[in-house]
Amino acid sequence: MADPTGNDAPKPEMHAEIAALIGAIAKAFDIPEAEAITAVERGAIAMDFGRDESGNPFVAAKLGEQTARIYQGAIKHPKSGGSPAE
Repeated sequence: MADPTGNDAPKPEMHAEIAALIGAIAKAFDIPEAEAITAVERGAIAMDFGRDESGNPFVAAKLGEQTARIYQGAIKHPKSGGSPAE
């Protein structure tokens, strides 16, 4: 349940991180940022946090049959076999 005082609102520094993530999602799926925002709001883009074999954190994103791992500064798409390209 949301805090009626508004204390659960994202902190200002989070806005930049969210904007960067939306931009990376748009780039990963080759869609406009406005479309990425709408897809996230509708729940059409599934996201989860993970770590690769080297311990590097990423956001796993899925839109329909497309998947991508979004790292800070890099986007990796799966090879034809389904595992992410390294």
